[in-house]
Amino acid sequence: MGWRALAAARWNVGPTRYDVRVPRFGCHRLRKEGRHMNERPPSRLEWPPAVLPDPDPEWAEYVAWLDRESAAGRDPEPMIWAGEQDEAESAWPTLPSFDQGEEADVLPPGALLAGLTDQAVRDLGRLADSELIGVLQATRRQIAREQYKQVLVTAEYGRRRRDAFQDALNRGVPAGCAPGGFPGEELAMELVTTRAEAGRRIDDALDLTSRLPQTLAGMAAGQIDEDRAGWIALYTRELCEADAARAEEILAADAPDLRADQLARKAAAMEMKLAPEAVRARSERAKRTGQRVEARREPSGNASLSGREMDTADVMASKAHIDALAMKLRAGGLPGPLGTLRVLALADLTQGRDPLDRLTARDSAPPESADAPDPDGWPGWGGGCDDPEDIDGDDSADAPAGSARPADPPSAPGRVPQPMPALINLIVPAGTLLGWSNVPAMAGAWSLLEADETRTTVSAAASHPRTRWCVTLTATDGTALAHACARGQHPRLLSDLEPQPPPARLAALLRRLSPTFTLIASDACDHAQAEDQYAPSRRLKHLVRARSATCDAPGCQAQAVCADLDQTLPWPDGPTEQCNLAPRCRTHHRAKQAPDWRVEQPVPGLTRWTLPSGRTHVTTATRYDC
Repeated sequence: MGWRALAAARWNVGPTRYDVRVPRFGCHRLRKEGRHMNERPPSRLEWPPAVLPDPDPEWAEYVAWLDRESAAGRDPEPMIWAGEQDEAESAWPTLPSFDQGEEADVLPPGALLAGLTDQAVRDLGRLADSELIGVLQATRRQIAREQYKQVLVTAEYGRRRRDAFQDALNRGVPAGCAPGGFPGEELAMELVTTRAEAGRRIDDALDLTSRLPQTLAGMAAGQIDEDRAGWIALYTRELCEADAARAEEILAADAPDLRADQLARKAAAMEMKLAPEAVRARSERAKRTGQRVEARREPSGNASLSGREMDTADVMASKAHIDALAMKLRAGGLPGPLGTLRVLALADLTQGRDPLDRLTARDSAPPESADAPDPDGWPGWGGGCDDPEDIDGDDSADAPAGSARPADPPSAPGRVPQPMPALINLIVPAGTLLGWSNVPAMAGAWSLLEADETRTTVSAAASHPRTRWCVTLTATDGTALAHACARGQHPRLLSDLEPQPPPARLAALLRRLSPTFTLIASDACDHAQAEDQYAPSRRLKHLVRARSATCDAPGCQAQAVCADLDQTLPWPDGPTEQCNLAPRCRTHHRAKQAPDWRVEQPVPGLTRWTLPSGRTHVTTATRYDC
C-alpha cells in the first residue's frame, strides 16, 4: 500500500464503518486506532478493549517516518503529495462533516476526533450552525473521555492511600498516626480545590471503578460526563450490590439524555425507593455534623445568609412564615417585589426586629446584642468560625463572617443596621499613610464592599461598646509590615472627619486611635517577641494572623481567626514565636502531624509542605489587595 493509499485509508472508528480521507493536518499526526475491520463493533457503553497489536504495519511505518522527518526539522508533506495526480484525484476531498448524523458528528472520542475538532476550530466561519453544534458536542465527548482517565488515576491513588492506612491499622498504629490517613487533603493541594471536593472525587472514583462498570464505560465512550457520573455514584453508594446494579443499568442508559439535575432527582428517587433506611440515616448524619448558618458573598458583590442541613419541615414552615410576612408588608403599602420584601422580613427576624414595624411611623429601638466578640478575635463579625470545607467543601471560609441589613425602602427612612460587636481591622498601605499613594484603606473582611455600604457597616459596628480597632500597615507588595491594637472604645471614630485628601484623612483617623505598632517578622526573626509558654499571647496571635490571614496549607482559605496557631516545630523544641507559628485549620494541623507529611517554616510566613507523594508546595504570607 502506497502513501497516497494510506492517506485515504478506511478507518473503523465506531459502531459503523466510515470512509475518512485524512487531509494535510500540518503538525497534527493522526495515528490509526480502533478495532480490526473484521471485529465486532463495540456498543456505546461497552468497556474499552485492551490495546491490541497494530494490524496494519504499513501505517505504523508511515507514522514513524513522519515522526522522524518532523524531529529532523523537515516537512514531509511535499514528498508525500508530490507527483502528478489523476484528474479524479486532483480535487482533495473535504473533511468529514460535523452536521447532524454525519461522520464526525457520531465519532467516538479519540485521536481522530481530536484532530478533526482541532482542524474545525481553525476556521469556524466556514461551518454551518449545525456543524458548530456538532463540534461543540464532539469536544464534550472528548472531555468526558478525559474525565474517565482522571477517574482511573484517582481510583488508583485512593486505593494506594486506603491500603497503606489499613495496613498501618492492622499493625496496631493509632489512626491519627497512620500513613495514608489524609488522602483528600493531599489531593486538594495538588488539584487546588477544597478538601471536600477532593474527597468526593476519590469516593466517586472508587465506586465507579469497583461497582459501576456501565457508568464508567459511558464515560469512556464520551456519553456520560463527570457531573452525571458523580450523581449516579452518590445515590447508589448506600445500595446493596444487587440494587446498585439494577439502578445503574437504568441511570447509565438515561444519563446522556437527561440534564444533570434531572438525573440527580431520578437517582435520588430510586435510592428512596430501594433503600429508604439508608436515606434517613444519611439525612440524620448530615444534621448532626453539618448543620450551620452560612454568610457568604454573592458574585454581584452583595451577600447571602442561609441555614444548611435543616429539617425539611422546618424549612417549609420558615419559608411559609416569611412569605406571609412579605404579603402583609406588600398589602400594607411597602413598595418592592415580593422577593425584596421576603429578604427584608428575614433580615428583621434575624436581628430581633418585627418586620411589621416597617408599616408604622415609629422606629423600634433594637435590643443590644447579647453576643460579644472573642477578645482574641480577628476581622469579621456575626458568623461562626467553623471551617465549611470540613462539611461540604464550599469556599465560604474566605467570605465575610457576617452581613449588614439591606437598605430600607423609602417608606422606612432613617433606619440603619443594628449595632453589632466586631473587631475592625484597618488595612492601611504604607504609601497612603506616608503620602505617596492614594490607595484606599480596607476594613477587615468587608474590603470588597462598595464605599457607601462599607461606611454604613463599619459605623454600625463602631457604635457598639464592645467593638475594638486594630491597624495593620502593609508594604507596597501587600504584605504586612506592622500591627497595632487601639485601646478603648471609639463609637464616633468615623464622625466629624474633615474633608481632606485620602492620606490626610487616614492620618487623622490614626491620630484618634493612637496605635503603637509592633513590627511583623518577615525574612528574618530576631526572636524579640518570643514567649516562654506553649499558648501564644493575644498580641502574638494578632501579629501572626496579620501576617497570614488564612490557613497556610496550600489552597486552604479557612480564616486565621478560626484556625489553630500551630508551632511548626513542636514546642518546647520549637519556640513560641513569629518564625515558628502559623495559622492552620484543625484538619491541616492534624495532617501535618501524620508520619507521611512534613512541614517546614524556614522564614516567618513561608511554609514548605511535603506531601506523602513526595511533591512539595510552598505558601507565603498574605498579600492584601491594597
